[in-house]
Amino acid sequence: MNNKILIIDDDIEILDMLDTILSNEGYEVLRAESGKEAISLLQSDPVDLVITDMSMPVMGGLEVLAAVKQLDENMEIIVLTGDATLENAVQALKEDGAFNYLTKPLENIEELLISVKRAIEKRKLRSENKTLIEELKNEVEERIKVERQLVQSKTNLQSVFDGISEPLIMVDRKMTIKVLNEPAKNYTQLSRYQDILDKPCFSVLAGRSTACKDCKLLLAMSSGSPTTFERNGLKDKARVEEVVIYPIQNKMENEGNAIIRISDITEQKKIEEQLIRTDRLSSLGQLSGGIAHEIRNPLSSINLFTDILCDEEKYDRTAQENELFDEIKDNINRIEKIIKQVLDFAKPPVTTSNEIDLNELTQESIKFWASKLRKSGIRLNLNIKDGLPPIQGDVIGLQQVINNVILNAIEAMEKGGDINISISQGVPSTGEHKSVVYLKVSDTGPGISKNHQEDIFNPFFTTKATGTGLGLSISHQIIKRQGGTFTVESNPDAGTTFIIELPAADSKRKTTHTPSFKRCSRAN
Repeated sequence: MNNKILIIDDDIEILDMLDTILSNEGYEVLRAESGKEAISLLQSDPVDLVITDMSMPVMGGLEVLAAVKQLDENMEIIVLTGDATLENAVQALKEDGAFNYLTKPLENIEELLISVKRAIEKRKLRSENKTLIEELKNEVEERIKVERQLVQSKTNLQSVFDGISEPLIMVDRKMTIKVLNEPAKNYTQLSRYQDILDKPCFSVLAGRSTACKDCKLLLAMSSGSPTTFERNGLKDKARVEEVVIYPIQNKMENEGNAIIRISDITEQKKIEEQLIRTDRLSSLGQLSGGIAHEIRNPLSSINLFTDILCDEEKYDRTAQENELFDEIKDNINRIEKIIKQVLDFAKPPVTTSNEIDLNELTQESIKFWASKLRKSGIRLNLNIKDGLPPIQGDVIGLQQVINNVILNAIEAMEKGGDINISISQGVPSTGEHKSVVYLKVSDTGPGISKNHQEDIFNPFFTTKATGTGLGLSISHQIIKRQGGTFTVESNPDAGTTFIIELPAADSKRKTTHTPSFKRCSRAN
């Protein structure tokens, strides 16, 4: 499309000459013989350049220049005059914004054409620059808007994260931590966010220089499906954690491609194990109770017939025969004892509830083992705290439990060692009680293997050649019936600790003296 030029002059000859010159150069030319006519044309037909005479009646060149600039501030204007003065040139070029100032008659047509070409190029460049500036302005405004939305989104996301009590971590495709909440920061055991953010998750969480072997995070992000798994705690191996990975489908590269939630399910696992053990104990209790009754009936007959055969008034027996009958009687008594334990396990006896001084009860129980400890070369260290609150429970049952754990400790140390017993008040492991008393019995024996620790409270489980496997099961039931917990901590070659947690009695109630203790036979 040809550029359009408006020429303004009250001299018809000048108009014809300029029209001819510019038309021959390929420009489209509009003509006006006065300033008012020119302004009227511009309002209806925009042009790319204006060439105006300086001296015209009614509306002179400077007035035209000012009126054109009001219509289009970017319009370039070339001023022609036959009365060239320095003052007019300065005003036209600097003050009124003319592109150039040429004198008439136009002796150098080439100078006019060059000036026209440059004026049009300048207008075109200015128009393009204006468009670019406008586009850049819009882009900057849009970017600022997007950045504000992004900041707001991150702020909202952080608020959501901070409102969750479990550790939450957002990572990108490079496994770099981008967002985390306060529990997650505490989980890393690092005090400053700058030591965590924009760092690889395997470095912050596992202290590794490379990704973890068989990393579930990479698998979840590549598949796009949530992944759940359990593991031992990264910071505390004694805890059990459930890790859930939620992949995020996001068009933005390297921006939050997965959210990791870490839950401590240690207590939940313990409850599940207790429920499984309770169900197992109930089933085994019913089964073993029935079997015990079926055994007891013929055993009573055997015992009766053995008594008859042992009657010296009716039968003459040799010393060897009497010795055999004594052996039979001993084994009958042993079977009877096992049956009693099985029945006690199947149907726990009715217990009484008293306020008990655990310090006193433990000291009384220890006296029973003094001789055996001495013969076995075992040192017993007792550490008790004065002023402990009494506990509510069954004296006979608790004494049986204490005897059981002491006997287990003695039998675990065939070559001697140390038994450490401590009693203290502590923080409840659950929210069921306000105050609890802990009884801990530790030995320096070989410890219990990890495989056996889950089974030691199960009935009939034993690693001893002569054990029945009921002592710890019955003890576990006794403590559970009294609202407490009975747990074990052990590492191979590092000894074993049995931990008994019992709820303290109501401190407002008057403490009574512990009733006289009935000695219990040694537990199996």
